Amino acid sequence: MKARAKAKGATERIRVGFIGCGRIADLQCLGYLEHPRAEIVAVCDLDAARAQRRAEEWGVPKVYTDVEQLLADPDVDAVEILTPHHLHEVHAAAALEAGKHVSLQKPPTRTLEELDRLIGVAERSGRILRVFENFMYYPPHQKAKELVEEGAIGTPISVRVKTALGRLTDGWQIEPETQTWRMDPKRCGGGPATFDHGYHCFHMGRFFIPAEVDRVHAFIHWTRLADNAWIDVPALISWRYAGDPIRYGSWEVVPSFQMRIRTEYYVSDDRLEIHGTRGIIWVNCCTGKLLDEPSLVLYRDGETRAYHDLPTDWAESFRRGGLDFVGALLEGRAPPQGVDEARRTLAFALAAARSAEEGREVALSELLVSAGG
Repeated sequence: MKARAKAKGATERIRVGFIGCGRIADLQCLGYLEHPRAEIVAVCDLDAARAQRRAEEWGVPKVYTDVEQLLADPDVDAVEILTPHHLHEVHAAAALEAGKHVSLQKPPTRTLEELDRLIGVAERSGRILRVFENFMYYPPHQKAKELVEEGAIGTPISVRVKTALGRLTDGWQIEPETQTWRMDPKRCGGGPATFDHGYHCFHMGRFFIPAEVDRVHAFIHWTRLADNAWIDVPALISWRYAGDPIRYGSWEVVPSFQMRIRTEYYVSDDRLEIHGTRGIIWVNCCTGKLLDEPSLVLYRDGETRAYHDLPTDWAESFRRGGLDFVGALLEGRAPPQGVDEARRTLAFALAAARSAEEGREVALSELLVSAGG
């Protein structure tokens, strides 16, 4: 696929509307509130009280409960879409058709077919469609990426991700309606762990290795939490990268539902290991803090270097992501993650789900070719 639509020239100021004002908006707003040439001018949520509360928190002048009304507002240049996954395609398409630039929360859609239709709308509109995946902006991940690209560990040959889930009663308090749609595969697009959160981890699997993922094998077990409440854990997913040298990756999700996790956010934490031909990088925290360790450690040539001064608050990744989106629109450049990258990551997640369901190894080409990619 060709690179998707880029912003048409620079502009003086970016006026943003929020579609969806739920819990993640606590963090999604940070970059827009900080950037000197951006402002949040409108919010929209079906819950009028929630929308009004956000407007008061952020000093926003316009409050809507109807998406079409916000999209008809000429004062809105771009939108941040934070709605449930089954609404992503319709909301993003409507925004693009209304002439708005779009930042769309991951995963972009439930299927590749939905995403391809949305990409078509974006191309016709000439507006930016950015899929926001905050892990790529998390400072320890960014530093790890920098070290890999500098050759600090030689050629990267393996990425391993480990996710620990803790007591569900700890951390952020999430509204019951949000938990309900995330545990509904039809609305979520998959499981809350391996599809919703999993998009982050699959993207990390691609972030550090300069080769496409070729084949995936997954074990995903569905655990019953309550009546009509299931979660897709434990899970163990492995994959192979295309080309030479031979490279593999893996992701394990462990449900420790009686374990307390120190966190201000979701009750989980993710650790990364990037193994190269000359060394290893460990990223030791993300949404939580399990151990009192430096956030990033580099091993090479018999020596260990610890990075103690990197920002580690998960919120920082959202702040940086918001700033980058505004900067891209102001400068007339395409921001990461573009739709080509987002499409590959979505195919990766869907291949893992198919592998677990069918009990076999799945090639990403099966999904990409069938979807026209």
